[in-house]
Amino acid sequence: MKTLLKVTKAVCLTVGVLFVAFVVYANLEEPSLSDKLNLKPIQLVVFNLSKPLSTSDSTSLASSLEGTLGVTAATVNPKSQTVSVTYHADEVNEETLKQKVERFPVSATKLEFSQMDGPKCPIPMSYIDFVLDAKKALCFR
Repeated sequence: MKTLLKVTKAVCLTVGVLFVAFVVYANLEEPSLSDKLNLKPIQLVVFNLSKPLSTSDSTSLASSLEGTLGVTAATVNPKSQTVSVTYHADEVNEETLKQKVERFPVSATKLEFSQMDGPKCPIPMSYIDFVLDAKKALCFR
């Protein structure tokens, strides 16, 4: 029974020290600019176009996308036949953006970053998001 009590105390002490260390770490690191200004998160979508657009079509497509509610930036690259859009997901969705792109005489397919070859982070994004959210919650600034 004494051994179980000692192990329990050791585990509780270790967990307590780790928690205090995490709180200190969360408060020592400078918050990011988006956290300081309390900015909404943005999403990125990239569409591959079926054929290149002319310069005038590229310009009008970019201005059309930028005029959409919720879009923060839009870039059309006629050489690589891509359209990149950053937006607020609570104001506009990808399907609406795709429909706007397809008003021009091209078809658009979404570029899936997860399907690309090359090095990838071995840690799932959900774990990283959990740690970042915990740091934000324990930061008292």
